[in-house]
Amino acid sequence: MGALITASVPRGAPVERRKRRIRRILIRSLVALFAVVAIAALGLYAVVNHLESNIRRIPVTLAAAPQDNKRLTVLLTSSGTGPTGVSASTATGMIMLLHLNADGRTGGVVSIPPQTVVPVPGHGRVAIENATVYGGPSLLVRTVHQLTGLPVDHFARVDFSHLAGLIDAVGGVDVTLPVTTTSFGHTFAAGVNHLDGVTALSYARDPAISEQNRVLRQQNLLRAAINKVVHAHLLSNPLTTINLLNALTSALTVDSNFSNGELISLASSLRTVTSNNGTFVTAPTTVANGQEVLNSAVSDQLWSATGNGSIAAFARQHPSTVTPTTVP
Repeated sequence: MGALITASVPRGAPVERRKRRIRRILIRSLVALFAVVAIAALGLYAVVNHLESNIRRIPVTLAAAPQDNKRLTVLLTSSGTGPTGVSASTATGMIMLLHLNADGRTGGVVSIPPQTVVPVPGHGRVAIENATVYGGPSLLVRTVHQLTGLPVDHFARVDFSHLAGLIDAVGGVDVTLPVTTTSFGHTFAAGVNHLDGVTALSYARDPAISEQNRVLRQQNLLRAAINKVVHAHLLSNPLTTINLLNALTSALTVDSNFSNGELISLASSLRTVTSNNGTFVTAPTTVANGQEVLNSAVSDQLWSATGNGSIAAFARQHPSTVTPTTVP
């Protein structure tokens, strides 16, 4: 009887059943994996959109380049940059042109000292920082465009009252001072200092230094924070990424035409622009009749170099314009 039972079962059937079972397990595993990936993707999408909703958008009249131009210029300004962090007026502090060349990998940052006296449309010659007092970001954009001849594709403003959160989110930054100084009860030693969010505010708002040096310190903090993100690979940790993006987006205001996709693309390009492929320069100024004005013989070359994608070559030719990383 045992032989009859054995003969009734096709040869190889247990093997086929095992194969079918393995296939079912693989299919179910793949389905489960795809489900997890889909849920994770939807969760990440929701997080990103939530963080992007933190960014304030305001109407700004731009002076953008033609749409087929692959170069990008963003006018980057700041608020809350005085010694107390509270401005008595709407005058801007830091004024920088973040320029990406057509290759999307090189470029630079060109700073304009905020107290530089320039022609402001409809208001004569006044300090460029006051353009926002007279006409908000749109007038500042128009002023910079008229002054430099460069397109301004987008506008962005960093609120330095949120600086502490951003610095803490990147784990602090290092800055270098030439001499020992004290600001708001905190002593900064000569040499390299590691700053957390609170001490970074003291460093940036030191009432004993000039407004120009405060702006330079703020630029250094932003540069140090971006470099920390890029070189320390902070974005590889999901939790760190969320905390960092939350701090950054909370501090940011942009023009209403600045799409989320463009912001993400710009953030990606900053990886190279803030490293060895990027150059930080400051428009050269001189004093005439007691006022700080542009040294037009050199600044005109700077505007041309920016438009031609050769800021690095300009910096090599005019090393005195390179923005210092050690600020008194």
